[in-house]
Amino acid sequence: MNLRTNYYLLLIDIINSTQLSNKQFNRKMDLLEKILNNFNHHLKKDLVIPLSISYGDEIAGLFYTPENIFNVVVEIRKNFYPLTNIRFAVVKGLIARDSSDIRQVGGIIFKKANKAIDVLKKNNRFCSWQFGNLITDKTLDSLCEISEVVLQNMSEYQRNVFELYRTGLTQKQIADKLGKYPQSIWDAIQSSKAHYLIDAEQTVNLILKEYK
Repeated sequence: MNLRTNYYLLLIDIINSTQLSNKQFNRKMDLLEKILNNFNHHLKKDLVIPLSISYGDEIAGLFYTPENIFNVVVEIRKNFYPLTNIRFAVVKGLIARDSSDIRQVGGIIFKKANKAIDVLKKNNRFCSWQFGNLITDKTLDSLCEISEVVLQNMSEYQRNVFELYRTGLTQKQIADKLGKYPQSIWDAIQSSKAHYLIDAEQTVNLILKEYK
């Protein structure tokens, strides 16, 4: 860990976590632990400090590059649906100290991320990307915010279809899995604008992959 190197901090806040029942919260947090462990295993080379739960309802991880960060966000968001949602900030910057405990690293990168989460709470927004490049930041913010609106406007059935569609399954495969007719799957995809959402998410990931 180099104090002169820019890293990428992902900070996720679980919305209204205190309004969930203890049973609901504990069940979701148990599933979250498995998701984080899976990412920490498969993204080991990408992580400066592994993803972990901090302060009860926040998730944080420090990355060498931003390439896989949005994929992490998507899976964690899916874990909390339909009980609640998340908001997140991704900040590029310097850390203050070398530590394996993400709560002890500190530095301007954490100050910016915490401030970003506070602003998101105040304005009821989904995300904040802060790479220090205005065009990149605005593009990522817009793509993710618009995608979130589309997602939140989906019915439960449309969302179930979307989650399967985004994995690459064909309409027939989705129909077989859900016990529906292919035409019903087609109608759900078209009416929910799922294809536009997938295009937007793929664009986000392309930007992150190419970002230096």
